[in-house]
Amino acid sequence: MLDYCLMIERHPDNVAAALVGGFIASYLLDEDDQVKKPVDKLSKTERMQREREEKAVAANSSVSIPPENISQSVRLGCSPKIKAVAIIPEFELATSKARAALPKTYAPKDVVFNLQRLAVLTTALGSETPDPWLIHGAMGDKVHQPYRMHLIPGLPEILATLNPDNTPGLLGICLSGAGPTILALAVSNFDEIAAKIQALFAKQPNGGVATGYKLLDIVSDGATCVQQS
Repeated sequence: MLDYCLMIERHPDNVAAALVGGFIASYLLDEDDQVKKPVDKLSKTERMQREREEKAVAANSSVSIPPENISQSVRLGCSPKIKAVAIIPEFELATSKARAALPKTYAPKDVVFNLQRLAVLTTALGSETPDPWLIHGAMGDKVHQPYRMHLIPGLPEILATLNPDNTPGLLGICLSGAGPTILALAVSNFDEIAAKIQALFAKQPNGGVATGYKLLDIVSDGATCVQQS
């Protein structure tokens, strides 16, 4: 199923987490590394799936079967104490516009900055008792947020002013993907954290930015099939 989805999505960041569930790290394989399993290595379910695919192709030449094992993924640890506060501005931001704001090249020091923090963050989030300032620092970014600040009024102030000392329960804040949703990771005081971020949005020029918010659990189930009686 993941291979099928990746033929459309073309990157596993979102779809791998949605299908597998939990805190997922993933990457696409180069075409040369994509290997089709031999039949004798397939499970019974995989053999049945391949047989269905081959019949579909035989019946309709326009059917396209994706390569197998397009990506690799691994589930990382995430403390059950952590929840996500999603602040959703009431305006749309086209992903194409957010992508166009990114530079074509990066300074090596900025790439190193992010890679160092990513290595820390993936471990820090799995600690039984999350360290607020460790996670806050590890969520620092020089690769995409600085270039998208102008697209989300209020984001510069939110990132610069809110921290674990002045906002109890907060771990860190980031732009969710291309935006405009803001994601705050926290262990307590979720409503208060949302209210603080929303207040900063409301103070923006020209009447402020209206927002809503959702409190989200980090679920581990992934996609499931439910049989209705």
